[in-house]
Amino acid sequence: MTPRSDLLFRRVGAVTLTRGDGSQVQGFGVVFPWGEERSDLWGERVHALGKLTAPLYRFVGSFPELAQARGAKLVQGETAYRVLLPETVTLAGRRVFERALLERWESDDGN
Repeated sequence: MTPRSDLLFRRVGAVTLTRGDGSQVQGFGVVFPWGEERSDLWGERVHALGKLTAPLYRFVGSFPELAQARGAKLVQGETAYRVLLPETVTLAGRRVFERALLERWESDDGN
């Protein structure tokens, strides 16, 4: 039986995850800015760990492979993100959905 969250997130949008070994898997979910004002999405921001240079985002969706994908590249549409902190959300010991903290992906040339 397919969990209801799988059916719900399938309607939201597709995402592609590229692991460190180059393999790709697809899942479903949404990426949105995480707790920042629109004007604060660029530039340095003070954080408990220091100054952040890249904006942070959240992913919420149905994507079991995400739980083991720290550091992988997540793509939705034409925008790429690095997976910083993936986790599976459970209720009464059963998987409900996955979520992750993301940062905008920057290539080696700074883009």
